[in-house]
Amino acid sequence: MPIRNLWSLECGEVITAEALLKNIKGCEVYFPVRDVGIDLLVVKDKKPVSIQVKESRYYQRKHSWHCISRKKFLGKEIVDFYVFLTYFPKYDKHKMKKIENKFLIVPTSDLEPEKLLKNKKIDKRGRYSFYFNFEGNKVTEKREPPPTDYSEYLDRWDLVKDKIEILE
Repeated sequence: MPIRNLWSLECGEVITAEALLKNIKGCEVYFPVRDVGIDLLVVKDKKPVSIQVKESRYYQRKHSWHCISRKKFLGKEIVDFYVFLTYFPKYDKHKMKKIENKFLIVPTSDLEPEKLLKNKKIDKRGRYSFYFNFEGNKVTEKREPPPTDYSEYLDRWDLVKDKIEILE
């Protein structure tokens, strides 16, 4: 039974937990002790929603890179949402000024072969790779043509909140 090292949580999971607490009033966020493919459990009024966090830095002002194992979609470990967290550098005239967190909150039901994954290829390791390009509020995934628009998922904490309310 693999146990997570709770003394060194993934920083992306902690940042996402803070964002959840800020954006969904009255919820609690839990970190599973055992590694079961769920990074965070959001609970409000005893209704749970599971989240998998995928984090990446933004590469050379072009894109971020996130991977999801194909096995996750075929096994029992399907989560309710994938949160793609990108550490996005903000530059002033000559150097990087700060890092901004960009969140794409995507329901797992939208990540199906006939929906967002319809043009994606699986690599040699059995993973889907996502290369997100941010231009203001427009988010596209251009690696495999045609480009897929993910703008509707940018900072969509309301999707998690609505899922919790549907469970009530």
